[in-house]
This record gives sequence, structure tokens and C-alpha cells, in this order.
Amino acid sequence: MSEFEKGMLVQHASLGLGKIVALEPKAVHVFFVGRDSRFAAKLRLPGAASLLRPAEPGERAWLGGVSAFALDAGTGRYGYAETWIPHEEALERFLETYPKGFADPLYTGEGKGRQARPARIRRAHDAWVAAFGDGQGERILAEGAVPQLVEAALAVEKLAGASQSGADKATLAAGLSDPAAATAFFAALFEYLATPAPEQGRFEALAAAVAAFPNEAGVPCWPLVTVLPFLARPDREMLLRPKLTSQAAHRLGLELRFAAEPNWTTYSTLLRSSEQLLEKLRAVGAQDLVDVEAFLTVVTTRAAVRTAAPRAAAETDETPAEIEAEE
Repeated sequence: MSEFEKGMLVQHASLGLGKIVALEPKAVHVFFVGRDSRFAAKLRLPGAASLLRPAEPGERAWLGGVSAFALDAGTGRYGYAETWIPHEEALERFLETYPKGFADPLYTGEGKGRQARPARIRRAHDAWVAAFGDGQGERILAEGAVPQLVEAALAVEKLAGASQSGADKATLAAGLSDPAAATAFFAALFEYLATPAPEQGRFEALAAAVAAFPNEAGVPCWPLVTVLPFLARPDREMLLRPKLTSQAAHRLGLELRFAAEPNWTTYSTLLRSSEQLLEKLRAVGAQDLVDVEAFLTVVTTRAAVRTAAPRAAAETDETPAEIEAEE
């Protein structure tokens, strides 16, 4: 590997997948996902070059959004936010709440408050299928019975309670109160869901339909764009709640590339990160993106702030020559 660039995703021979967060004339700072530290390792050049290679395409999404690093003057290391936690600790936090993972009775049952959320979302999915599945939604739209669509959609949203939480509180009711806006919204929604996989053009059309809603209260648009796709297709779609999702991505180092207005770049990176996280969570019983969304909610709202200091080279399995570059 002859050249390094800030932001490059790399694979180290022994330290695993990492992201270059800073460069010096005689050192490269790399954040490795496998190390239990929020600080990037400082690798000596040119020796480190022989141990690094560009990450393969399939390896890249997990660290794509890890970017908020700052130099710690005391240690000379670049550190991620103090709220960052590695996946293993995030999983421990989740298992503190649900000891049997996604099969835990508290998770699968009705529960109270947040504990009831996954069950509510699954009931809402069933209600969506009953009201709109097998092309029923498209047929109702073709018949011009938009008030029927609005009533059913608001019932599904209410059953889930999925987009109404704290700073991310939003509801479709105001936007769908306008018949023309509702008609455009359902047309774009059904077209988007009809594709085998999420498509940029149809997602952007759905976002544009939501942007045309009457929105005097200034509610966030992201939940309005993503809540019904999520409830309709939890196997492939993800709910984006601006505050919580951004905090979760920052805490876990997920790719998000967040922008306040709904856009394909943000949403597609969220889908990729969510799919990667789902694969990691299958070992404890996760089945779809409902489980991923629940995991992000628990980890973000309940994980303790970590204040770990960087480990000294002598405390790691690597040699000082691999980790440190003092010159």
C-alpha cells in the first residue's frame, strides 16, 4: 500500500478493520473496530504500510460513518466521542434489558413503555398487511377512496406509536388532511414499496410528496417519510427518527451521513448499516429491522457514557513498534 488518505478504510494484518482518521509525516492514526478503545491507534511509518491494505467492499459500510474524531492534547491520540461504545458493550447493554436477547419474554411480550414497542410495531405490521397487502392499497387508490386509505394508514401508525417519541415526535395526520397531498403521498408510497428493493428515484418521489404536506407546526419530515415503509416492510426498510437515529449512529460508529431533510444518501447509508448490524445481531435472535430499531433504541437511551482512556502499548497484545510512533 503506497498511499494513505484520511477517511480511507483499511484492513490491518493483526488489528483488523480500521479507518484512517489522521496522518502525520511519520505516523498514521487508525481507528480499529476490534479494539476496546475509543482512541485511534498511532502506527509508525513506513513500517505500518506493509501491514495495511485497503478494505474490501463488503467490509466498508460498518465504519463508513465514523468521523467525529478530535485530537486529545494530553495523549497525542485522536479519540472518538466519549459516548462511543464497541459492539460487544452495546450488546451487553441490550442483554441487561433483555437477558435472553430477542427471544426474551419481556421483548416478545406486551410489557410496558419501551418494552412494549417491538410488539406494537409487529402488530402494526400485521394491520398494514390486512389493510393494504396483496395490492389492496393500490386498488383503493385507483377507486379514488383516499379517505379510506387515510383512515387505515393513521390507524396503523397509531397502533405502532413508532414515530411519536420525544424530540422526534411526528404524525401523518396533518399532512394527510389535504386530499391532494394524501393522493400524491399514497401513489408515491405504493410505487416505492412495489420495487424488489429500495430505489433512489422512488424514495425521492416519496420524500417530495411528504415535503408537499401542509406542515405549519414544523414537525420533522424523516419519520413521516419512513414510518409507513418501515411498518409495511420491516424486512428491508428502517425508521429514521432524527435525534435518536443520529445518536445511535454516533454511539455505535454506524454510517449515516445525516442531513435534516430526507434524502437518498442518508437513507441508503442507514439501510446498509442496519443490514450489517442485523447480521451481527442474528446470533442473539434478531430477525429483521424491527429488532435492529429496538436494539438502537435500547442502546441509545440506556447505555452509560464511557470515559475509557487509551490503553498503553504495554497493555495490548501488539508490540510497541506496531502501536506507537513517538517521533
